[in-house]
Amino acid sequence: MSAAHYQLRLPSLAAFIAGVLNLIFNLYHFSLQGTGGLYTWHPLPMLTGILFMGLVPLLLTILYILLCRTGPGWLRITFRWLSLLMSALVSLVSIVLLAYLIIVPRMGKLEIPQLSLIDPARGIKITGPETSQSATTSLDTTSAKPLLRLSFSSDPHWGVKSSNAEARTSILRTIAQRRTDAFFMLGDTVETGNETPMWQSALNDLGHYIPHIPLRVLLGNHDALFGGQYLYTRAFAPRELWGNSGSPYYWSLNLKDVTIVAIDLPWGTENFGSRQRHWLEATLAAADPRKPIIVLSHSYFYASGYDDPKNQRPWYDHYQNIAQVVPLFEHYKVTLVISGHNHYQELLSHNGVTYAIVGSMGGIPDPKPTYISPASQWIAVGQFGWLDVDLFKDRLRLVFNNETGIPQFTWDLQSRTK
Repeated sequence: MSAAHYQLRLPSLAAFIAGVLNLIFNLYHFSLQGTGGLYTWHPLPMLTGILFMGLVPLLLTILYILLCRTGPGWLRITFRWLSLLMSALVSLVSIVLLAYLIIVPRMGKLEIPQLSLIDPARGIKITGPETSQSATTSLDTTSAKPLLRLSFSSDPHWGVKSSNAEARTSILRTIAQRRTDAFFMLGDTVETGNETPMWQSALNDLGHYIPHIPLRVLLGNHDALFGGQYLYTRAFAPRELWGNSGSPYYWSLNLKDVTIVAIDLPWGTENFGSRQRHWLEATLAAADPRKPIIVLSHSYFYASGYDDPKNQRPWYDHYQNIAQVVPLFEHYKVTLVISGHNHYQELLSHNGVTYAIVGSMGGIPDPKPTYISPASQWIAVGQFGWLDVDLFKDRLRLVFNNETGIPQFTWDLQSRTK
């Protein structure tokens, strides 16, 4: 092998190895929950650079090969060393980032307190005279009290100083005092998903304030960051609680008075593939038409909001979710869709489906909306709180509460019961 051939082969091999390592990193990163949405909704220059950095050594190597034919000696040497150094740098960064994604969320130890996590296969144990909710008995037609009270909130963001710990604690304490039949947190439990101490803080508070309240937690976009799905499943979605979907991220709960369906939309429809779509269609089609259907999601559908000042992404009327998921809600006559993601409390109605935004559990409030959705019926900005949904035999009563439990807005929905 000639010296000239060797000089060409080494940079080419190094660039190839760097490109492969960068490709492996990106394939793994995009296999994780929420990564597609992160690149869609927060296309930061650093993320874009990481995505395409494997092309840099390749381009430098191509320039070096071209210069070997016609360029001056000093320029050939410069590009040869640039190619080798960049190949080494890209390879090292790719290995370090891949190790970070794999190891960091798996190495932290979580101490799981006693929580009453809801098993979709078993239903909800009721704190009142009823012993449990299941699909085996008919709807109550005589009681003047609610058949069931469900509570919802989202976006507490444990682990960041800008979140309001006092409001979050007040919400948990009041829900515990009122002994709601079940509490659903709709995502962004923590600020950064792969940080074990953040999840531990959330677990400690939930175990302290609401250990006996039936609880189910969805995965939010912040929860999913950088492999956070592994800590999420360890904390709130062990395999035995996956239900009939075969996934920890979406499931259905068939109670005697209501059907609850949770879907996996941390940012938008990046995770809404054919498997989840077919499961959702089958679940909605099989729902008892006598009962209301409540759908839970982290990211919203119709919502007021604003354009992100950094990248001008629209944080309102979600164009992905509306186009791909809302037609299913309308076709199968979903009663109520509850979401977080935007840090408001809002009620909206469109084509017979009611939407509630409840991203008000402690995360820093979003700015005043510059866009009010045509579907909006009521909105509260800069306020913390949660939503109670009381189920009666003929209606659902929605009560938006502030963090101390004082009702701010009430709305009645007709039940699907015949």
